[in-house]
Order: sequence, then structure tokens, then C-alpha cells
Amino acid sequence: MENKLKRKFGLTMAMCMVVGTIIGSGIFFRNEEIVAYAGGRMWIGILAWALGGIITLAFAYVLGVLSTRHEKVGGLLDFSDVLVGDRFGYMFGWFMATFFYPSMTGILAWVSARFTVELFGWHTTRGVNQFFSGETFAIALVYLVAIYVINTLSPKISEKIQISGTFIKVIPLIGMGIIGLIAGLANGVTLENLSYVAADIPAIGVQGIEIGVLPAGSAFLAALTATVFAYVGFDCVMNLNSEIKNSKRNLPIALTGGLIIITTIYVLYFVGIFGAAGTEVLASSGGTRTAFTNIFTETGGTILFVFIVISCLGTLNGLTVAGQRAFYTIAARQRGPKPAIFGQVDASTNMPNNSAALNLLLIAVWMFINGAQHAGWLGYLSFLVPGDGRFSFNIAALIPITFNAFFIPMFIMVMVKQKDLGIFNRFIAPGIATAGAIFLIYAVIDGQRWMAAYYLALFVVVMGVGWALHKKKEVKA
Repeated sequence: MENKLKRKFGLTMAMCMVVGTIIGSGIFFRNEEIVAYAGGRMWIGILAWALGGIITLAFAYVLGVLSTRHEKVGGLLDFSDVLVGDRFGYMFGWFMATFFYPSMTGILAWVSARFTVELFGWHTTRGVNQFFSGETFAIALVYLVAIYVINTLSPKISEKIQISGTFIKVIPLIGMGIIGLIAGLANGVTLENLSYVAADIPAIGVQGIEIGVLPAGSAFLAALTATVFAYVGFDCVMNLNSEIKNSKRNLPIALTGGLIIITTIYVLYFVGIFGAAGTEVLASSGGTRTAFTNIFTETGGTILFVFIVISCLGTLNGLTVAGQRAFYTIAARQRGPKPAIFGQVDASTNMPNNSAALNLLLIAVWMFINGAQHAGWLGYLSFLVPGDGRFSFNIAALIPITFNAFFIPMFIMVMVKQKDLGIFNRFIAPGIATAGAIFLIYAVIDGQRWMAAYYLALFVVVMGVGWALHKKKEVKA
């Protein structure tokens, strides 16, 4: 009997996968870093959020056009196979299965737990290190297992969580955008921040980094790089293309419509929060909570953290939904390790449980690396970085290098092969997307330097393993 996933998701779920997976923790804690990178210059932050959204929208638009023409299972692999070749498609799928989904899922589980610890005040009242503690990782494990069990046993419940979580998480963003802007214009805080001159503002937020005054160009690149994490996740819905009803119609709507909504909300929120607190406050750790407290009182600040946890869990659910299918999309094409095993679909739940189990194992590996990063264990490797550099393997900041690189050949081949498309869909849209991908890669490498080199070394090793498994399967055939 053939193993196939059934079409069980509608347009609402597809749209919520895009919006709900992208909007997570990034908009909250990255916002503090962006203000600091920009030296308090509001216009740089607005430009970074807007351009990051436009580049991602270009990606989504091209993928949306392709989704109306090519469909099998695991949309990104469909497009890669047709446009570039099946070997390239396999390597792209291997990267998503081994790097992208498990690392991002592990980070979101940890971030969800971190904000939960902060919500209950355990990091101050009990002397708990919110970045690396037994409580934090225990909660992360509980969240991860709970989300996995729900998705494995009842995809319908997962769908309800994704849809309701999406609507819940946009409430504080839109609320701050509108009310913060009105209040800021009324009390003069917005105009005061608009006239702020670049200054030495320490960014002591999530990564504990300190940034001095940067020239406008460098500040913009740094701020743009920080937005990348907040826009990651639009691709997750592509893994559900074979499970979305009328996907050739609904996927393009979900991709482009979702990105337009997200970019609008992000820019509105960024403008609104500049009316809620001074620039120095917004650029410091905890500045976001202070801004919400100023507008919505102390109760509002607490409610914010509840929304942040919900946002993180919504993104965690979306990444889980996509990640559980990552090895299945490879195995469905009879590629990679043990296609007969990882291509199985459970008869009662219609879920690829073996693929999900391997994904969960890799999440554990990446969670350990992330934990080691925040615990400072990787500091012992600082001798590998020339000068006074610090070995800081932040996978969320590094992964856009290869993630964007995989898209470039696809976009170029759209221009070469899709000859029946109109000028805009064949040349202009993929041209903008290609330029955007190259620009983001440059921005990340410019900021990461030696860490980018070590990341690429690890990438080559893991891709080599994947290639060996692929070649082994070809020889047997």
C-alpha cells in the first residue's frame, strides 16, 4: 500500500503557518538589538525591517508562482528538482532536514522556556541563570515533547493551536503599533526619538553583545542582519503542499498575503514602540517590557510576556509541523538513508512518525550546541579566532548564509527555464529575490567573519555525509 499524506489543511491553516511561524520571539528581542545596532537612529531600524520584509516577500512571491506549476511533496524539493536537478534538490532537502528545521526548532523550544522562566521571575528571585539552567532546559523539553505528541497523534489539534496562536500573537504587536504611535505623538516621545542623534548604546540583550556607534551603512547592515531571524519560517508551509487543499491556489495566497501582513505589522510595531520609551531604554535588555509597561501599566508588561511565550510556542508548533516531514520528503523520492523506513506514514494518524523521530533526535543535538553557546562552554575555543575574538557559534545568525545560498540557483533557473512566464514573473521577481539573497549572505558574513568560516566548514562535513548516503543509494540502484 502506497504511503501518502492526505490533504487536510485549508487556506486559513496555510496562512497561519506563514504568519504564525514567522512571528515568534524575534520581533521582541531582536528589536532591542536593532535599535542598538542603529545607534538609536529610528529611520535605520524602519528601513531594515522594511527591506528585510521586501526581500522575504520577493522569495515568497517566486515560490508562490512556482507552487502553481510544480507539485509533489515538500514544495522546495519539487522546485529544486525541476529547476536545478534532483541531486541539488536532495542536498537542499538534506540541509533543511539536518540543519534548518532541527536547529531552529531547538532554539524556539529554548527561547520559549527562557521567556517562561523570566515570566515567573525565577531568574531574579531564585538566582536562576535564565540562559542555561536545569529549569530552563526542563521546560524546553516539556514544550518540545508536548508539541511533538500533539502533532504526531492529532494533526487537527495542531491546526487549531496554529490558527488560534497566530491570532493571539498579533494582538500585542498591532496594539503597540497603534496605541504606542498615538501616545508617542501626544506626549512628544516619538518626535524626540525621531530627532535622536546616533550614540554609543550598549546592546546587552539576548546575545550579551556591546555595540558602539557605527557609520550609517554599517549600522544598516547590522540591523538588517538582525531582522533575518525574525523573518525566518515562511518556507515551512511549503513542506505541507501535498497536505493543503487546492494548494496551487492557496499556497501563493498564503505566501504573499502572509508576508505583506507580517511586514506591515513589524514596521507598525517598530514605529509604535518608539512612542513608548526613550531610545536608550529600547536598546537595552528588557527595554521591550519597559515600553509595554509604560503604555499598558505593569499588568500590561506581564501580559506581554504571556503573549511572547504564546508567540514562541506558535512558531515552535509551525517548525515542528514542517520539521517532522523533512526526512519524509526526501524518502518519498526514494533518496537518502533508508527510504522505506523514513517514507512510512502511520495508517491511523497519517503522520510520518519515523521521520519525526529522527528530526527530534537532531533537535536534541542542536539544543545541546545552543546550550553550550549560552553557557559559555564554546569560549574555550576562542583560541581558534585570531586576535581578541570570541568563539560564538550562534546558529540562528549563521544559518541564513547557506539557507539563502540554496535559493540562488533556483531563482536563476526560473529566469532560464520558465520561458512561458511573463516578464515580471520570469525576470523581475526572481532577479530581485536573487539580489536580496546575495545581499543577505554578504551582510551575515560581514558580521560573523570567522564564525561564518567555521560554520561553512561544519556545513561541508554534514553535506558530505548526505552526499555519501545519496551516492550509496544510487550505487545500489
